[in-house]
Parts: sequence; structure tokens; C-alpha cells
Amino acid sequence: MISELEVIAGIKEGREEAYRYVYEHLYKMLCMVACERVNDRIAAEMIVSDVIFSLWQNRQSLVIHTSLRGYLIKAVRNRCLNYLTQTERRISLSQSCDHSEAVYTQANVCSETPLTGLIEKELDLKINACIEALPPQTRRIFCLSRFKKMKYEEIAGQTGVSVDTVKYHIKSALTRLRAELKDYLLPLLVFLLSP
Repeated sequence: MISELEVIAGIKEGREEAYRYVYEHLYKMLCMVACERVNDRIAAEMIVSDVIFSLWQNRQSLVIHTSLRGYLIKAVRNRCLNYLTQTERRISLSQSCDHSEAVYTQANVCSETPLTGLIEKELDLKINACIEALPPQTRRIFCLSRFKKMKYEEIAGQTGVSVDTVKYHIKSALTRLRAELKDYLLPLLVFLLSP
């Protein structure tokens, strides 16, 4: 029977049998810990795989003061918290986008006045300029998502990048657009909500 100290030493040295031990003896238990937190089996498996991959990436600087099992459980719990926080942010962003779409729809309904038409044109120009200023790969991925209504997996297949890379580019584009358009949203809201 291999000891935890031998497994930790094997991980630091990059020995395959140490990682096999982690997968064979700890993977299922770690997935159960993650699933209890995130309540999603697939997400739990991804989280555990990420933790174990991170263990491999950072093996040379690895310092474990507790048991390997305790260390991995703590790492999985922390990764679960990050996942839940990101999920919450995505939901919040989605609701924010839904709200913005409702405001935009209302602006279209109210666009009979010259001032509204002018604001609308200026906002369209600003949005287009922001999209054009994005890096080429980010712009392409963002446009496929928003204008072609393609799913992340479809975009990944078409562009030859991973789904995580697609998510990164879309998040990057939305962050830049939000920052660039913040000055336009408040005046538009004030105008639309004023009697």
C-alpha cells in the first residue's frame, strides 16, 4: 500500500502512478464533495478534473501541510465556491441583458421623436465602433454568439478553439462593451422614464 507522503512526492516529481492513485482512490469521493456543493454532476466532474489538473500544473511549488485528501477536498470546495459565484454573475448578467433588451425595445417603440432617433443612431454607431475595436478573434466569436445565435460548442467547432476560450472571448467583449457604453445607458434610461 502506497503512503500519502509517497503519493505527494510522486506528484511533485510528476510520476504517472501518483496521479493514477489520485484518480483511482480520490476522484469519486471528490466528485461527491463537489456535487453536494454545486448540485450538478457534470459541473462537479469538471471542477474535480480542474483541481487535479491544477495539481499537476503546480506540482513543483506544491506545499501540502495537511493530508493529500484534506488538501484536495479544500481545493474542490474553493473551486465550487468560485463556480457558484461565476454562475450567479452569469445569471445576473443575463437578467441585466434582458433588462437592457427591454429598454432597447421600449426605445424602439418610443423612437417617433427626433431626439430618440438621434440617441438611437448615436448608440448604434457607438456599439458598432466598440465591436469593430475588439481584437479580431474576440469580435468574430462575439458576433457568432450574438448575431448568428450560435451556441458555445458550435462556435468552438467553427473557430477551432475550446469552449472555455469561447467563453473567455465573449466575457471579454461584454466587459469592454459595458465599459464603453456606460455613459449612454443612463441618459437613455432617464429620457425614456421621464414624463
